[in-house]
Amino acid sequence: MTSHTLANSLLEPILRQGPGALLDRLLTRPINSGEVLFESGAPLIHLIFPHSGVISIQAILNDGRAIERTSVGHEDAVGIVEHALGLKSTPCRAVVAVSGRASWLPIDDLGAILSSCDEMREVIQKCHLRLLRSLIQSVACASVHSASQRLATWLLRAVDRSDSCQLDITQRMLAEIFGLRLATISDACARLHAAGAIGQGRGNLTIVNREQLKAQACECYDHWLEIRHLT
Repeated sequence: MTSHTLANSLLEPILRQGPGALLDRLLTRPINSGEVLFESGAPLIHLIFPHSGVISIQAILNDGRAIERTSVGHEDAVGIVEHALGLKSTPCRAVVAVSGRASWLPIDDLGAILSSCDEMREVIQKCHLRLLRSLIQSVACASVHSASQRLATWLLRAVDRSDSCQLDITQRMLAEIFGLRLATISDACARLHAAGAIGQGRGNLTIVNREQLKAQACECYDHWLEIRHLT
């Protein structure tokens, strides 16, 4: 694989600061909606860098249900904050919400770079800040905005991270992400469809009118754009 095929914004400084052989250590492959990349408590041995698609980072409740804490696209990496904090295992489940592509890089290959490079320390600090602000915004959003508003915002974010306006994601996956009943998500999708914002197929959603979708979204989308640009 050559570097021009990689679209994750965190990989560029890592590959620039690392040895030339680091690129050859990347394992890049498609990721498919519903695929569990790791479970909570799994050993933290790789960082995952999405180039497209969305990875949902989920907390597991005592009754076995999962709910999204945050999501990761091509602007960030799965596991980089946890590694910087010295964690040896993953505190959450990582599951692919929207299909795309991602690269795996062994954490052992990054040790010297992450600990000694000023640029990489700054990159990690910004990852911390993005995660913190995203979590705060998510709590506020869930407290005051309707299911259809939250769904519209999430879909806008997903399209921004993907290569297509067609998203490989089911309503059942969306219900899991939001911690809502399937009927509630179905109703929210129906509202967005009636507004002319989305089309629905078997196992996928298509954004047919982005401006209309944005009109249905909550203010949190604009806040997310600000957070995303903390690079």
